[in-house]
Amino acid sequence: MKKVIFLVSVVVCAGLSGCISAEEYEEFPSFDLVDHNNQIQNSSMYADTPFIAYFSAAWCSHCAPTLSAVDETVPVGNILIFNLESRAEWSNMTEWKEKMEDELERDLFHPFIHSPEVAESAGVEKIPTVLFINSDGLIEQRLEGLQDNAAIEANWADLS
Repeated sequence: MKKVIFLVSVVVCAGLSGCISAEEYEEFPSFDLVDHNNQIQNSSMYADTPFIAYFSAAWCSHCAPTLSAVDETVPVGNILIFNLESRAEWSNMTEWKEKMEDELERDLFHPFIHSPEVAESAGVEKIPTVLFINSDGLIEQRLEGLQDNAAIEANWADLS
């Protein structure tokens, strides 16, 4: 009988372990890169503040609505736009920024950064992908595919 009670206790505790333990978040990869203006962007610049890492590719025209939602929701200074495309013909971040500004019909004031390595390290496989990074540098939320303002607003509000 003691063995049965012990086994039942183990099974019940194992089932509850996710409910009582803290949620574990993945750390956003560190980076030290140059943006479309040849300005350095690195991890330490975003320490102690929540931010969005938006991943896409310069050729992705269907990704613009998600970038628009991010731009309309999240304050300037809290958004990094990463190009995950490794092919050289898609690595000009100034051209990509200008293309997005034309498509969205407004100026964008966020760094556009070519970094397939950061995308790979962060496990980004689909575009667009929006990562919500907390002030400890941990990825709290990952949204893949097209997103609207409501989805971005809700997750940003939870983060900040």
